Amino acid sequence: MVFDFVFTSIGQPAGYWQNFNLVNEGNPIARYLLVQNYLYFTLTSFIYGFLIILLVIKLKRPFNIIIAVSFFLIHSSASASWATVIFEKITGIDPPVDTWWYLKFGYLAIVGIISGLCIDKWLKIKNNFPG
Repeated sequence: MVFDFVFTSIGQPAGYWQNFNLVNEGNPIARYLLVQNYLYFTLTSFIYGFLIILLVIKLKRPFNIIIAVSFFLIHSSASASWATVIFEKITGIDPPVDTWWYLKFGYLAIVGIISGLCIDKWLKIKNNFPG
């Protein structure tokens, strides 16, 4: 969720910050909020994230796991859609269409590796075993 929020913010065209109608966003709800005012998008994103975390904490298994994995996959996919835009903003190179798949795949692979390491660490702490 955090990467999705950050990439959505960074991925906006330069003119967006002077004219909110120049928004670049695929999600219709986020697009509506971004057109209204970036602060609406920011505030709603924080409330939304808090509510999802609250659901994961308060719901019993397996519902909390279903919510956590579902929203993880949704936002991983959404943030991956920004891979080419972020790559161009960082490098100044507009990647050719035939490299988009590699950028998105590479990004998701990195997210998967980091997530796997975090889950492994959490299980070791939670279950108090070395691994």
